[in-house]
Amino acid sequence: MPKRIVSQARSFKENPNHYPRKLKVRIYNALTKKEPNYSLPKKLDKVLIQSQEKIGDGILLFPLIYGLKSIFKDCEIHVLCSKKNVNLFRKLSLVSQTLIYRSGKKFWKSLELNEYDLFYNPKDHPSITAFKIAKRVKAKVKVCIADNRQNQHYNYLLNNDQAKPVIEKNCLLLREYDPTIDIIPWIPQIERDKIINKQICINISADSNYRIWPIEKWISLIDMISSNDPKMRINVFSMNKDKSTSKTLKNKFGNIINNYPQFESILDSTSIIQKSKIFISSDTAMIHLSDAAQTPVLGLFSGDNNNLARYKPFWTINKIIQSDSLSIKNIDAATVFSEYKKLVFD
Repeated sequence: MPKRIVSQARSFKENPNHYPRKLKVRIYNALTKKEPNYSLPKKLDKVLIQSQEKIGDGILLFPLIYGLKSIFKDCEIHVLCSKKNVNLFRKLSLVSQTLIYRSGKKFWKSLELNEYDLFYNPKDHPSITAFKIAKRVKAKVKVCIADNRQNQHYNYLLNNDQAKPVIEKNCLLLREYDPTIDIIPWIPQIERDKIINKQICINISADSNYRIWPIEKWISLIDMISSNDPKMRINVFSMNKDKSTSKTLKNKFGNIINNYPQFESILDSTSIIQKSKIFISSDTAMIHLSDAAQTPVLGLFSGDNNNLARYKPFWTINKIIQSDSLSIKNIDAATVFSEYKKLVFD
């Protein structure tokens, strides 16, 4: 019998590590009254959107923010975010104010300083912190993705298919106001039509070890790419923790490598990605950015099919290579090169 792959990101049902949280949610819900049901406001003047903690989560909210401003041009949009992704939202002219998750009385008091027409939490699974935030926020209507474990804390529920891409799930609120609206791949200050034919991008970093591709496989892949086309230049993106790895690639391959260390904001990398023929990366925020920039993506994903369905590129041309486990380490460099050639030369 083949080994069952347990989902990375989900869920109370599938991941035994979440059982203690599941119990806490049940107890909290049993002690909390259900909020009344309300209709959505017809007009939105001020909205608070809750982002999840990671940078990629923030990028996946851009189409929602852009769509809300398209429908309600004068709407003031505030975003409740984390220290990890606050710089992302501070770069957006469409966002009027950011609030950062904090512990302590000052944070909880800050939630009561504004009154909103609508508060939207697009997270599709329960969190006691999110329940407490929903209770403290002053909003006429509080909206969430329907889930029996969190429904009672909100006034309006959006029905969702868990297999849907996260971008579609985030934008369910837009469909309530305009069922025909297009979900636009929006990122700020993007320049179009300046692709440099002999330039590609790779991202060697990730937050978790199971999304890190070994350095020896990057070396094999770059060797195959440069042997196939010696004029191809490779932009290497890395986080600060992977400086030594990017330096190793530079020392081995010389001038064909352009190293880009961690940017103050991930959005600062957009112009480089947009001008490249292809972007190669494991399942990280950089893939979402490349997708929005509509640069073709070659993605290295784990064997978690639920995760792939939710987080694979939404707009751009792409090739996805999946591992047969939760780690991408066993993905072969020759397989990646074969898919690379299809994207670049077909």
